[in-house]
Amino acid sequence: MTLAGTIRGSRGCGSGMRVLLRVASSSLALLACGGGRDVVPASKDVVSDSRAPVQGTEGYEYVAHRPLAIVALAEARGIESVTARAAVDRLADRLDACVTDEARNSGPVEGAARVIAQIDAAGAVAATRVRIDPGASSASTAVVCLVAPMKLLTFPPGAADGRGIAIEALWGKVAPPPAGP
Repeated sequence: MTLAGTIRGSRGCGSGMRVLLRVASSSLALLACGGGRDVVPASKDVVSDSRAPVQGTEGYEYVAHRPLAIVALAEARGIESVTARAAVDRLADRLDACVTDEARNSGPVEGAARVIAQIDAAGAVAATRVRIDPGASSASTAVVCLVAPMKLLTFPPGAADGRGIAIEALWGKVAPPPAGP
């Protein structure tokens, strides 16, 4: 099952797409709302719920899976792999907790987003570029639960030229990862 295939639509969505997620270095992965079925072809991608590094997930360096959130590291430039993975874990924890709180207060929320952050020489997030799934609650949830925590991340100081991190996230009704051996 692909990363995009881990989310199932909980209600009909008419003629539009429910989740639109740009997959790093490949074409768009789409999940249609026709009866809650996956339309993404079967694959051997692995998404794990453990905090151990997941390698070999198509196009991703690391994937952090939580009960209501999946955050995937699409790319890290000028940042140590261990540091980037720790940042993804922190974002996944924060996104999961925030989505849980929002669901308690206003009902289920679902969405997807891609965030690219430039890291300055001091290690702070200098600028971000965000793409958000066009759902009713996606934008506010993405800003509060994903973009704001991302802007608060700090990294070790280093040369600012070309340093950055790109992540993709899904939240809401997330299917459990496939059972492994």
